[in-house]
Amino acid sequence: MEATIKKMLVAIDGSETATKALNYALQLAEKCSAEVQIVSVLQTIDSMMPPSSGMIYASLLYDMEKSIEMILSDTLKRVKETKPALKVSTRLLKGRPADEIVQIAKEEGFDIIVIGSRGLSNVEEFFLGSVSDRVADKASCPVLIVK
Repeated sequence: MEATIKKMLVAIDGSETATKALNYALQLAEKCSAEVQIVSVLQTIDSMMPPSSGMIYASLLYDMEKSIEMILSDTLKRVKETKPALKVSTRLLKGRPADEIVQIAKEEGFDIIVIGSRGLSNVEEFFLGSVSDRVADKASCPVLIVK
């Protein structure tokens, strides 16, 4: 049975490896005539914050969300300029990165997830393993990890 790729999920976080993964995914999408959804995940930590820090956390979360929205917007603009024939969209997710990526890929029937081997979160990698490793372990579809 021949595998076909029609829907591709690409996770980015602003890191160099995420950019490499996106570039690789776009080349693959062109060859397969696949649509691409680029996602970035705002990691929320509500349960770990003391109640007294609510305003500070809300402000920080707002700033982080705006930063991610800017990354997604800039990325979409760049992709549309360089690959105008591709159907590309972006989406901001909130939660634990690996869990959110795996969940949306399953719920929306993506054929493949493309992700960089290492992102920006060194602290999370130390405690939990890399996001790409967790995605590869939990995903119900193939995962392409780009170095």
